[in-house]
Amino acid sequence: MPSVIIHGGAGRARTIAGQEAIRASLAHIAGVAWTMVLDGAQAREIAVEAARLLENDPLFNAGVGSKLQSDGGARLSAALMDGAHERFSGVINIEGLLNPILLCEDLQHQRDRVLAGEGALKRARLLGLPEGDVITETARENWRQALDGQTGTIGAVICDARGDIAAATSTGGRGMEAVGRVSDSATVAGNYASPSAGASCTGIGEDIVDGALAARLVAAVDDGTALAEAASSLEQKMRARGWTAGVISLDARGQWSAIHTTEVMYWTAMDPNGLHQFSFSDPS
Repeated sequence: MPSVIIHGGAGRARTIAGQEAIRASLAHIAGVAWTMVLDGAQAREIAVEAARLLENDPLFNAGVGSKLQSDGGARLSAALMDGAHERFSGVINIEGLLNPILLCEDLQHQRDRVLAGEGALKRARLLGLPEGDVITETARENWRQALDGQTGTIGAVICDARGDIAAATSTGGRGMEAVGRVSDSATVAGNYASPSAGASCTGIGEDIVDGALAARLVAAVDDGTALAEAASSLEQKMRARGWTAGVISLDARGQWSAIHTTEVMYWTAMDPNGLHQFSFSDPS
């Protein structure tokens, strides 16, 4: 059974109006992804397109609207993993690229599949990928006030009609971090997939790396644990360790899961049973 699950980050609850806007955006993008599933597209292609659309929406902390680092710069990271081939590609701290997930897609076919900084930008320019200013006035104002903002990392995990799985994750980082800090999103801790399952994480990157959350969850399913049981066990571990994060995941049967230890995580899933979305959180 094919399925789609995407997220727009985890953390503090926004206003009800803000949550409504996120809910609508996620529903639209999940709908696009689901249409691609029904049209027979491959999981990796669908994951890239869902992530690209999420990067283009300034509601989220990826692509346009990304948080700013301590020096006021926006440095983006992203990753893509093709579960069928167990192949990972990533981009770390790239500046001026609107859709880092598109570079990850290209790197799937390269010998050097994880690029950082200037090397990543050079490759993007060689490909003619769209460049531009990803900094919004909201992000700039949050930086002026030394705030980390309320936007969230984005991710997509897809199980296509063939049962193949792909995961994509993209982020602007934690916000106000030291220049050079590396996010979990471009590591297998934050984004991972196998023939059995896939996962995308959001939250505090250091906690996600400490827990190797995406790889840990997928490995449990690989070893024969049912997804629901593996996700529940991981959530208990996250709470016991005080890890602040959220994880979306699905398996090759199309079963999906969304767990988090934050106030809220913004997610939407689609499967043959219809649309499923996060519960609203009262910001008061």
